[in-house]
Amino acid sequence: MLIFVIVFIILTSILAYASSVSLGSSDAQSISQSVKGIKGTVLGIFENNVQIALLEFIPGFGPAMGVYSSYDTGLAIAALAQTSATAGVSGPLLLLILLFTPIFWIEFTCYSLAVEESIAIVVSFRNHDFRSVEWKWLVVSVIFVIATLFVSARLEVNLISSM
Repeated sequence: MLIFVIVFIILTSILAYASSVSLGSSDAQSISQSVKGIKGTVLGIFENNVQIALLEFIPGFGPAMGVYSSYDTGLAIAALAQTSATAGVSGPLLLLILLFTPIFWIEFTCYSLAVEESIAIVVSFRNHDFRSVEWKWLVVSVIFVIATLFVSARLEVNLISSM
């Protein structure tokens, strides 16, 4: 549990830092267009989020992917804020708004769980107990993350359509 909390705090901190990065106009436009290129359907959002989470489960690679995806998401928030038609919206303000939605909490819980499990797999291989204990946690964690990210995608589409 402690590792999960530490991972959650680290990933959220990286997200917050990246959301405050000042991008050049062309970079902000390019990143913003990439974000808008993700299908705004339940399936499109779900596929994007599950791909990220499954990569974060990979032993050894998971933490690096978690850092990368958090930073990349933060940059996307910064880019959307900088290219927004609404003047005065900053990346940190947009992140703060996101923090008040269940989407952030659901998705970052899933991503943190995936990274934590990636670390646990490495530890279990070192302790020679993957076959007896850890594989069960891995299966439950993957199923939980996939199911939860589907619910999150539905919420996200509902939120987008209500705006």
